[in-house]
Amino acid sequence: MPRIHPLHGFARRPVTWLMVLTALALGACGGGGDDAPDDGSGGTAPSASIEALEGDWVQKGCVKTGGQSFKKMLRARVTGANTLDYHEGVLTFGGNECAGVSRLAGPSKLGAVSFDRSESGAGLAAHWGVFRTVTGTRFGAIWTLRSPALLCLLGDDIPTSQPSLRAVSASLATVPADNCFVR
Repeated sequence: MPRIHPLHGFARRPVTWLMVLTALALGACGGGGDDAPDDGSGGTAPSASIEALEGDWVQKGCVKTGGQSFKKMLRARVTGANTLDYHEGVLTFGGNECAGVSRLAGPSKLGAVSFDRSESGAGLAAHWGVFRTVTGTRFGAIWTLRSPALLCLLGDDIPTSQPSLRAVSASLATVPADNCFVR
């Protein structure tokens, strides 16, 4: 894992900060990735417990812009039997390859997720719930774990439009693995 240092001068430049957030948001869009999710046909099932989601996660892919590169950092903290707090930050690197020393901006709390069910099958665990932002806005959310440990977040409807592990697996097939998170 990269060495993390607090970010000082960069955070005081709102235009640069806006560019970083825009680059990260655009990096989250796009077609499928190289790592297809398991459809339940084999592999070891990740844990269906929300404790498996807890911890610090770093975006698998690298967002490159100008002479810098970036990765999102996600922090999940279990706060109840079916609830976790969701924080996000940005790691910035001096070069274009997300390598070497990094600086961390944040993480800041974005909200909390309350899960109403979890299910696991070979190679995939899915946790269905509602993400409530710090401003009170609600969104359907599915947090998934693929084997090996790869955390991918999916948007959803309330009630869910992806009610089965097979439906979640099909949605994951459209998410580039580089937009997901590793430990």
